[in-house]
Amino acid sequence: MKKEIFLLAVICILAVFLAGCGEKTVVEQKSTVESSTAEKAAEPSTKETAKTATAEPKKAATPDIGALTQAGLDCLKPGVKVCLPVNYVTAQAGDTVGFAFGIANNMHDERRMAIKLSYVKVQQEFGAFPPEANKDYMLNWLAVNDLETYYALQSGEKLSKPILIKVQDLIGPGTETAPAAYVFEIQAQIFEKGFYSNYGGPQQVTVRVK
Repeated sequence: MKKEIFLLAVICILAVFLAGCGEKTVVEQKSTVESSTAEKAAEPSTKETAKTATAEPKKAATPDIGALTQAGLDCLKPGVKVCLPVNYVTAQAGDTVGFAFGIANNMHDERRMAIKLSYVKVQQEFGAFPPEANKDYMLNWLAVNDLETYYALQSGEKLSKPILIKVQDLIGPGTETAPAAYVFEIQAQIFEKGFYSNYGGPQQVTVRVK
């Protein structure tokens, strides 16, 4: 009889012990799941991170007018009529690029000097067919310049004017600006008695659109 009571007591103790362990296991599992869920909620999603990284659009390039003006003066060595220190730049649609252009009055008296800008052509790499550009559309690229009808220069006086070109989205009616090299010309002229005559050789500049 005593053995049966002893065995019954042992069974009861084991039952209570096992029940207690089972409850503890359930509580720990629940805690682990809640912790994992909280950590996941705290972390930003990959999509949100990517969206934030690409939200800012690229700013269009703008030239340093002061630096261009100085470069146009620096390249006017003795005896040089006109100069263009840099004639090639790369850009993309929306950018405004600039070229330094200098004129020196090497005549013995005061002269009225003018600057004429024109579009020349569009060209591709060797063997590639260039896109067709409309002249009026291309002249819009030069519309950012605010040039005077002429500039009065004393004998020996120098003039430097940054020449700007704004790369537009279109090169013709319904024709988007394609990757190519767009060539423009800068010509210094003497304005006298209502007529213009070229002064110095024509200077060509190229804008390579990526």
